Parts: sequence; C-alpha cells; structure tokens
Amino acid sequence: MSNLSGFFIKFKTITQKIKKLLAPKSINEEAARREQILNILIFFSIICFSALSLIRLLDLMAHGPDRGLSVIFLLIILGFFIFLFWLSKKKMLKTASWLLITIYSLPMFYSFIIWGADLPAALLMAMLIITFFGVLMGSRASLISASILSIFLIVLTNLQARGLITITNYWRLEKNELGDTIAYAILMMIITVIVWIFDNGLNKALKRAHASEEALKQERDDLEIKIVERTAQLRELEAEKIGQLYRLAEFGRLSSGVFHDLINPLTAVSLNLEQIKNEEAASLVNAKDCLSQAIVASHKMEDLIACIKRSIRPENNKVDFCPKMEIETVINILAYKARKAQVEISFFGAENFNIYGDPVKFSQIIINLISNGIDSLESQAKNALKPVNVSLARKNESLIITVEDQGPGIAPENINKIFQPFFSTKNGQGLGLGLSSTKNIIEKEFLGTIAVYSQPHEKTVFTVNIPLSYAT
Repeated sequence: MSNLSGFFIKFKTITQKIKKLLAPKSINEEAARREQILNILIFFSIICFSALSLIRLLDLMAHGPDRGLSVIFLLIILGFFIFLFWLSKKKMLKTASWLLITIYSLPMFYSFIIWGADLPAALLMAMLIITFFGVLMGSRASLISASILSIFLIVLTNLQARGLITITNYWRLEKNELGDTIAYAILMMIITVIVWIFDNGLNKALKRAHASEEALKQERDDLEIKIVERTAQLRELEAEKIGQLYRLAEFGRLSSGVFHDLINPLTAVSLNLEQIKNEEAASLVNAKDCLSQAIVASHKMEDLIACIKRSIRPENNKVDFCPKMEIETVINILAYKARKAQVEISFFGAENFNIYGDPVKFSQIIINLISNGIDSLESQAKNALKPVNVSLARKNESLIITVEDQGPGIAPENINKIFQPFFSTKNGQGLGLGLSSTKNIIEKEFLGTIAVYSQPHEKTVFTVNIPLSYAT
C-alpha cells in the first residue's frame, strides 16, 4: 500500500513538473493558447519519436538491417524536435510552428513520391499536417493546406498511374510489421492529442463565454435594480423639490391676504400713537386707552408674524408639536382668503396633545386641504356665508383630521384622479400639485392615509388618518 502511495506521489510530482514545463509565457490570451498547444505538440512528438527510435533500435537488434527508417535519421529528427521546443520557450512561436509543420511535411512528401499517393502512413501524416495548420495557424491556413495537399495527391496519383513517376511497390507485397503498426498508432495518437487539445480549449472557451454571459446577465439585473432604485430616488427628490416650490408658490398666493391682515393692526398702531402725540398732557386717560389699543394691535401683528414664521421655517425638522396649535395657525394665515371668499372656517379640535414629526409638513397638509375647500366655495352665491369645517380627534390610536366643504363636489370620473400630479379641477387656475404633495407627505412622513368622499353639488370630505405611534 505504501509503494502504491509513493508511486502516486511521484506521478503527481512529475505531472506538476510537466505542466510547469509546458506552461505558456505569453501575456495575450490567444497567443498563450497557441503557445501551449505548440509546446504540447512538440513535447508529445519528442516522446513519440523517442519511443519510435527505441522500437527501431530493438527491431534492428532482433531482425538486422531493413529498408525502414534508420535509427540515426530518427535521432536527428528527435534532436530537431528538442531544438523546436527550445525555440518555443524563447517565444519564437511562428518559427517553431513552421519548422514543426516542415519536419512532418518533408517525410510525408518523400513517402508519397517514393511509395505512392496511397501510402497509409503518408496519408495519416497529411491529416496530421492539416490539423497542425488548423490549431497553430488558424482555420484559413487549415483550409488552404487541405486544398494544396488534395491537388498535390490528385496530380501525383495521375502521374503515377501513367507511369511518369516510378514508385516502389514492395510494401504492398510485404506483411505489416509491428513497427509499422506502432508508427501508425503514434500518428493517430498525435492527431487524437491535437483534437483533445482543441476540444479542451473549446470547452474552456465555452465555459468562459457562459461565465461571461452569466456575469453580464447578473450585471444587467443589478444595473436594472440600480436604475429602478435611482429612478425612485430621483422621483422622490423631484417630488420633494416640487413640493417645496408648490409651498412657496402657495404662500406667495396667500401673501396678499397676509399683508392685508398686517396692514390693519399696523394702521391701528400708527393712528393710536399719532393720537397720543397730539393729546395734551392733561388727557392721560385718553393716552392710556390709545396705548392699550396700540399694544393689542402690536400683539396681533406679533401673533400673525409668528404664524407665518412657523409656516415657512426650514423643513425636515422633526420635533414634538401640537397638531391643534398648527391647525389654528393655518386658520389664522388663511383668514383673509376665507373672508374674501365669504367662507367661515370652523374648527372642532380635541384636547391639546403632541405628536412627533415635521410641523411644517403637517401645516402644509392642512393648508392644502383648507385652501382647496375655500377655492371650491368661491363660485357659490355671493351673499351666503359658506362653511368649511375642520375637525381633529383621537380615535383608536390614530389622529383623525377631516376637512369638509359644501361646494360643488368632485365628479365621479375624477374622484380617482385628484391625487395624481398635475391633475386639477380648477379649470387651469391650479397647478394640480396640492393634493398629490399632500398625499405624498401623509404617506411618507407620517405613515398615514388620506381618503376622499364626495357627493356632487352637496359636499366633499377629506379624511386624514395618522397613526399615533409617535405620540408623546
């Protein structure tokens, strides 16, 4: 058992040394493949001709001299193969390839001319040379060599048949000897080795192609995923930017009302201060009344400015805030717009409590919903006072906000479109971004939902449901 194990170890060591000896030195993949094939062919030829030389030597010792190839000639060929292997290791691949084909071609042509175009050994060598051209020079060289050899054999056979070239026919009358059979076997083995090398290279190339295809497919799938993710990120960023622009545009649209509400208390302050200036020193009671009115007006301006400041402060500022207070702030900002449209905003709020989130975005939700309710009532009768009812309640661990108006309602065919970007029912007066940005904020920032119920010519109710998982 130990002897067998030692044999396998030695065999493995020898195999590794042979692989290292035959390994290509070229960097280019195609050149390395041809170099390795050339090294294998020359190495195998060295082994075969060494065996053939030994067989011829043993045959001469057993039967004496005959008309076969001499041992000296075989040894010269063997030495030439060793020289070719040296050229290949020195990266002189083309020279070594042409010399290898030449060394096999010369005895082939000699055999065809001397012993006839149908000599089996020469025909095997012809097939071998065509194969050499294919693996060392390419498919075009193989086709050209096959065509040249075919024409050569046709012409030679015709000349030999007419007796223009005399051939030696003694080999047809003699029995095949063991050496001849071994020579045939060696030639077939060389062809087999070439086919094996080519098939092995082809299989490796196919495996690499399949691996590359799988890698490309995986890369394509990863790229598609990245594209989808990047597209989603870009759409989210775009929606955020559009939301910011819409908020600024909406505030600009409301600014006239805000300035109007600022002008009234500012005028009151100015008039009362002017009256104090003109009062005589004895009229202190009247002066105190005027100062009191001026202070009340200034507090009103202060409250209004605070409301505006809260509405336009930077976003992405998540804190604990009171939703009731934010809704009251929005109602104050929209007060002038409501008076101008003859709309009464009624707020039914629950007790004060806090939730965690971005108060600016919460205010944006309320502004959009109440502003939409006011806009829907502008076309109603001028003399009637039209209500927009806002309610806030806690129910089953949720914050429920409803905004109801008694306007013209939403047509059934549009009820499923109102949350789409750039869809508007205001006949070109709106951008169509209010409800889409509202829905986006509710779902992404507060993990909530928004629903709409509408009866044409009667009322429209928007219901916002925000989970109180962040309530404090």
